[in-house]
Formats: sequence, C-alpha cells, structure tokens
Amino acid sequence: MKKILVLCAVIGIFWGLDSFASAHEAHEHGLAHMNMVVEEKKVEIEITGALDNFLSFEHKPETDAQRQEVRNMAALMRNAGALFVFPAEARCRPEKVSLDSEVLGQSLLAPEGSRQREAHDHGGKSHEDHGDLDAEISFICLNQEKLNSVTVNMFSVFPNLRRMEVQMVTPKGQNAAELSPEASVIRW
Repeated sequence: MKKILVLCAVIGIFWGLDSFASAHEAHEHGLAHMNMVVEEKKVEIEITGALDNFLSFEHKPETDAQRQEVRNMAALMRNAGALFVFPAEARCRPEKVSLDSEVLGQSLLAPEGSRQREAHDHGGKSHEDHGDLDAEISFICLNQEKLNSVTVNMFSVFPNLRRMEVQMVTPKGQNAAELSPEASVIRW
C-alpha cells in the first residue's frame, strides 16, 4: 500500500497536484478511482468510490437484507481474478484483497469464516450518510514478460459503476486512462 501511495504521489506530481488531490476527495456516484502499479511480478490495485457504485445504498446497513447485500458485495470484490483479467500467459493470481469503509465496518467486509462480532457490530466507525469503499488488491504474475494488459470487469458486476479514472505506473512508464462499460481494457 505504501508503495502505491508513493508512486501515485509521483503520478500526482506528473499530472498536477490539484487534479490528483481533487480526484480522491470527490464523492461522485457512478465514478471510481483506480491506482495501479505494475512492478516486476506484482500488480497492486487500489480502488476508491462511493458505496452507491457497489451497493443499492451508501449508508450504514439498517436491515438484514442490507447487511447481506454488503456481504455479497464483499464476496464479489474478493473474487479479484474475475474482476481483473490479465493475459492467461502472464499466469496472474490474486494474492490479497483488503476492503475498508468507515460506514460499513470490518465485520461485514471480512471474508466468510473470519467475521467476528457480526451480531453486535452492524456498521462502521462513523454514522456518515454517504460512504465510500476502499479496496486494495494485489496479484502475483509468474510470467511478467506477458503482462501487458488487464480487462476490468467491474462494470458488469457492479452496474451502478459507470466510469473509472485510472492512474498507473507500469514498466512502460506513467499513464492515465478512463474506463467505461464500453471501454474496459487497459494496455501497456
């Protein structure tokens, strides 16, 4: 994570500090921000977006149905190999997925089997009305020579997500992209 933040800070300097900072402070429905670092055999992805992009609500879950919706969304996010598809020859596999939201709380976002105190903790640390989701996802790719693109399938899994602004550092340098349901492939 620290490596992503440092590299994204470098990207921010590259594109201008004002636009980089405002991109991460904005809470805009339908839009998520993605930072990606491809370094040697590792791909680190960080995604931030309004909860409304991933759920039918963006507040602290109030009903059992809403809590189940959060669990389902977390399970979909943890299935990172389906959300981010690299060339088969690159032999990439998800290594780690970490989810965080001040509104939802960790008990609902934790992997099945590791949830604790769910009966007593039905929300997050905050009572904000409009929350965000932060995801950190890492992949290991055994054949880095074939690692030259990724298809982002988040739009079909999360239909409220309509646009993704991407900043990336790859072996070919720094770049930016804007993804949509019609254009969801990044090449480098």
